[in-house]
Amino acid sequence: MELNGTRTNLNLIGIAGVAGSGKDTFARVIAKVFEDSGAEVNYLSFAAKLKSEVAGISKKIYDIDPTDCSRDEKNLIRPLLLAHGAIMREKTAGQYWINSVKSLISDDKINIITDVRFCEYECDEVDWIQSSGGIVVHITRFFEENGQRIYILPDNEYERRNDKILKNKANYSFSWPTDVSKQKKYSDKFFKWLVKTICTMRTCIFFRNPLPCSRICFSKR
Repeated sequence: MELNGTRTNLNLIGIAGVAGSGKDTFARVIAKVFEDSGAEVNYLSFAAKLKSEVAGISKKIYDIDPTDCSRDEKNLIRPLLLAHGAIMREKTAGQYWINSVKSLISDDKINIITDVRFCEYECDEVDWIQSSGGIVVHITRFFEENGQRIYILPDNEYERRNDKILKNKANYSFSWPTDVSKQKKYSDKFFKWLVKTICTMRTCIFFRNPLPCSRICFSKR
């Protein structure tokens, strides 16, 4: 079956959005639904290898472990992370961090990549996910003030260059609120779209029980 002209079985999902948009939160929400439906989930991150590579110098100089630190600490060392990430991306036309994830993809699980950030080179992160048969979900977060929505803006130059492109290329995009109590309806809408997509494609993504909003159960094959 095809999605955006690419054959897919929907077991690879990339989540894009600026820092603080709720990518990890959304990943946990949909992972729980997948797991409750009988599927196994494999969490992946392009930044995992990046953090491990700079951990030595970061801990030695700043006493901050990028693999286990607070949001405030991460913000302090973010320039270091961005610099190392950019250097390796430029040296390899964006493939270095992609290759670090490729070997971790599981054919028998739903793979969720929680930090899709770039679309600058040929077959960059979003293109690789989609050409591999996956989908990209773009998230924008907002908070409400005096009845108005205030959207979280890009945090750095890399996000300013890439976020709009990622949103335009995403298979599914949405905005959701900071208020956790109001987020469920947005994830429900995603699953309605996903179920509709699955039904249209007549495909299978390892569910033993039906997804929400669906009476159809797709068994593993």
